[in-house]
Amino acid sequence: MIVHAMRKVECIYEKGVLIPLEKLDIPERSIVVLNIEEVRRLDDMKLHGYLRLLREGEDAEELFEL
Repeated sequence: MIVHAMRKVECIYEKGVLIPLEKLDIPERSIVVLNIEEVRRLDDMKLHGYLRLLREGEDAEELFEL
């Protein structure tokens, strides 16, 4: 069993799926513990642009102030 140190990772919740705003260095199908501390609504255009770049394999985290 591999245990990673706890850290804060911001995610977007879209259609029942959490999309991290940074690349995660964890094995696929890992179980993670989720603590919800804050919920903010994002501008739809910013979200669309970010998700498009993410799908294309870009690290878009630095391009958007989400």
